[in-house]
Amino acid sequence: MSTAFERPAPDIDKVVVAWRTWDQGGDEVLPGRTMADLKIAGVDRVLATLVADNDAVAPIAEVWQAWERGRVGPEDTLHALEHSGFAGIVEALAETP
Repeated sequence: MSTAFERPAPDIDKVVVAWRTWDQGGDEVLPGRTMADLKIAGVDRVLATLVADNDAVAPIAEVWQAWERGRVGPEDTLHALEHSGFAGIVEALAETP
């Protein structure tokens, strides 16, 4: 009997909500909480899938990986995601049926 944990599929709705909360939330939104929400929603898996289909997404995935490896703090990561085009990916995901 195997007890291996299988991660659930990414939750695109949660990715969209977490990003929009950060993007529109102002000073009261906590960067660490936003990054946790994005991680729980499966952004790492979304980015891995997108990179496999489109090399142009690689810089965004690298920003995410730097955070996961503890090289960059959550606020700096969120700002880097903003400047790398992550919002466009989120909005495209939001429009996907």
